[in-house]
Amino acid sequence: MERKVLGKGLDALIPKRDIMPAAKKDFAHLPLHRIKESKYQPRHKIDEKDLNELSQSIKERGIIQPIVVRKINNEEFEVVAGSRRLSAAKSLGLKEIPTIIKELDEKEVLVCAIVENLQRKDLNPIEEAQAFKRLMDEFDFALDDLARFLGKDKTTIANTLRLLKLPDNIIAALEKGIISRTQARTILGVENRKDQERLFHQILNEGLSVREIEKRAKKVSHKKRQADPFVMEVEEKLQKLLGTKVRIFNKRNNRGKIVVEYYNLEDLDRILKRLK
Repeated sequence: MERKVLGKGLDALIPKRDIMPAAKKDFAHLPLHRIKESKYQPRHKIDEKDLNELSQSIKERGIIQPIVVRKINNEEFEVVAGSRRLSAAKSLGLKEIPTIIKELDEKEVLVCAIVENLQRKDLNPIEEAQAFKRLMDEFDFALDDLARFLGKDKTTIANTLRLLKLPDNIIAALEKGIISRTQARTILGVENRKDQERLFHQILNEGLSVREIEKRAKKVSHKKRQADPFVMEVEEKLQKLLGTKVRIFNKRNNRGKIVVEYYNLEDLDRILKRLK
């Protein structure tokens, strides 16, 4: 992905002047049976209520905005943007739909499908996280680049990606809306997967508030600090060097904090002189 498109979203990949047909040959009313769903569609399931509302709108006012497709062969086309409109048209029993036909390669189709859905903000948290991951894995986006490309805060993207590290049953519950994004993120405050599972079942059985989940997560984390051999070795070296107790708290993404204890102001002054 070239740097020049970063930060400009879908319009950077396929500029508006290209999306809107400059000539009649780009526009056509295609039979629905000739249009296939995109294999790159990040949305796993379209909300039934949302689909019904869209269908009703189309029934009353027609399809105001054509869908975008690309040609697969002489008979078939693939949706690039507008899968919801296509589904609604099928549910209404329409025979054809207005389309804009574009020449796009595989990568462009993937980016279009993902970005279109991300911009609509109606993916569930796991679908959104998987969309972010595909863009990073398949197009070598760094986190900062992806944030600029999508116009999102990089912390938001990083926190969303972390949801994919949850156990499978918790991911499934998040996809189905059984737990919220905030509850899921709070569960991630616990490192150990068994403790995550335990906390998850407590949420389901006791109806815990987010604040109560945070309290229990912190309690578990303080109780069970994972022992990293490398961290323990560095702790010992620092303790010998500074002559006091040192604790290293290793977080995710190679970040953490070092806590150096002192017992009075003279002891603090001694430690500072050694650091200098």
